[in-house]
Amino acid sequence: MRKFFYKKSMHIRPLYHYIRLVHNNYYSRIDIEGKENIPDQSDAVIIAANHQNAINDPLALEFVFSNRIINLFAHGNLFNNKFFNWFFRSIHVIPAYRMRTDGEESLSKNFNEFAEVEDKLFKGEWAGIFPEATNMTGHWLGEFSLGYMRMAFAAAEKQNFEKDVKILPVSIHYDNYHRFRHKLLVRISPAVSLSQFYELYKTKPRTAQRNANALVRESIERNMLNVKDLENYEAIDYLRNTYGIKYCAAHGKYYRTLTYKLDTDQSFVKEIETASERKPEKIKDLYAKALELKALTKNAGLRDWVLTNRMSKTWLIIYALAFIITFPLFIFALIPNIIAYIAPIPLCRKFDKIGGTFAMYKGGVQMILNALVVLPIIHLAPFIVMMCMATTLMQYALALTWFGFQPWLLVFGWTYYNDLRKYISLLRFRHIKNTAPIQQILQKRSALWNELDKLFSKTL
Repeated sequence: MRKFFYKKSMHIRPLYHYIRLVHNNYYSRIDIEGKENIPDQSDAVIIAANHQNAINDPLALEFVFSNRIINLFAHGNLFNNKFFNWFFRSIHVIPAYRMRTDGEESLSKNFNEFAEVEDKLFKGEWAGIFPEATNMTGHWLGEFSLGYMRMAFAAAEKQNFEKDVKILPVSIHYDNYHRFRHKLLVRISPAVSLSQFYELYKTKPRTAQRNANALVRESIERNMLNVKDLENYEAIDYLRNTYGIKYCAAHGKYYRTLTYKLDTDQSFVKEIETASERKPEKIKDLYAKALELKALTKNAGLRDWVLTNRMSKTWLIIYALAFIITFPLFIFALIPNIIAYIAPIPLCRKFDKIGGTFAMYKGGVQMILNALVVLPIIHLAPFIVMMCMATTLMQYALALTWFGFQPWLLVFGWTYYNDLRKYISLLRFRHIKNTAPIQQILQKRSALWNELDKLFSKTL
């Protein structure tokens, strides 16, 4: 592709392909919807996306639009170091400064950076920006800064408003923010043409920016999960991840397909927030019961899915045999890859301790730390040693085979470990399900689900 030969210089191109390979294997599935809405490469385009995962979001944009040259904006502090300043700029990452974190005096630096990108928009390059200016810490959409709109209209003004500038709204959604081998969904909405606002901008620039921003924000919100009731976010999020599976099935959708689950989650959240406006006390009580059930389940060391799992004894035996048969392969996969599984844990715990938006760095840290440090040490270094020591064609072939199987073994080892944990949880639940604490959980859960059934009786 043109991008690989133009955008990526020789020292960056191999790293780009490598990070892309790691990114694609980090998720169990990546779905991209709305490709037909992507403008022509010659168009002047600014990609505007929601921001819910600090490092993963920019990587998602980079690889979704892999045949475009995208100048992505990132936090200005990342560019304080000379090496990082050179490195980020070499891969078309541009600094953006914010008043609340960098001080008012730093904002003047944005003018030069924005002006440079404005010129590039009409030379075949695009821009990518997160208007929320920082990542959120859950499934909601923050307030948009108008900086990207000022840049877009300034670019059009430089062309005497003779050329159209388009804003491409992109919605990014994850089924799990932090864990390896989960799912990513990217939805691309039709581009918003700014030419419709040019005349208004000439007399009322701020109004034109606000009106265009409203269209972009509406497009992004339409294709993501936006929980507006942040006061009750924990309860709503728990219910959509538990009862929401039943809600999804009742609408004829398969919850493991992320696009279907997102659609029904949007409907579920909208209905329950609407109900909260009509019957605030009733829904407040429902939220309290949900949080109580969540705490009881967590204290019992259980996850909600085991409470309704209907796996028969026959299937339990089949799974047990499968685990036993593949156990040697799991050990073979675990030995070289265990460092990749545990290396990010200390940093992730540190981000959890700091809290706030830093908690959303965990997924990206796992990906980048393994990609740039751990995997080269545990895979590439042994491969180089084996190749250097090889003296026969067979030894070279064995070294190449070993190296080629490492990504597959890494994924297999993680999948085996997670499936085994779920299997053990299921066996444990079957053993303790008749105890008084578990029966209490089941009764409270059943009562809560009955209330929710009545609440959603018109749509179930």
